[in-house]
Amino acid sequence: MAQGKSERERPKVETLGQLLGTALAYFVMGAVVLVVIDLVFVLPTGRGFGQTSGWIAALPTVWVYTEQFRRYAGARRWGLMLVGVLLGLAAGFAVALIAPTAWPPMLTGGLGGLTAALVYGPLWFAGINAFGEERAG
Repeated sequence: MAQGKSERERPKVETLGQLLGTALAYFVMGAVVLVVIDLVFVLPTGRGFGQTSGWIAALPTVWVYTEQFRRYAGARRWGLMLVGVLLGLAAGFAVALIAPTAWPPMLTGGLGGLTAALVYGPLWFAGINAFGEERAG
């Protein structure tokens, strides 16, 4: 029961700016953690810094969008999520592929993951506002 109460007290993301800002904050947190983890493995092994995939930094943004997904009911959210994921990943892969090959994987993957998260957000927000059915409290 206490868990349900804390979920109601959590502020809802109501605007596109809030959604993208939250996703960006989670991405930055993921990037900081990824840099620290990469440094921890660079020091004892001697391999070059930045060789870890930067896509990992975008994983925390999945939690932001999962909470949005759970906020709504109905079958339409599945279609919106699928289209958003496909278009977001396509945009992210495109950015990662056109990045210079001299850039480390952490940077190119990070840019790709950030692009995917930022493309998914507006697609989800517009679609869910047009077709979404918010769950009853």
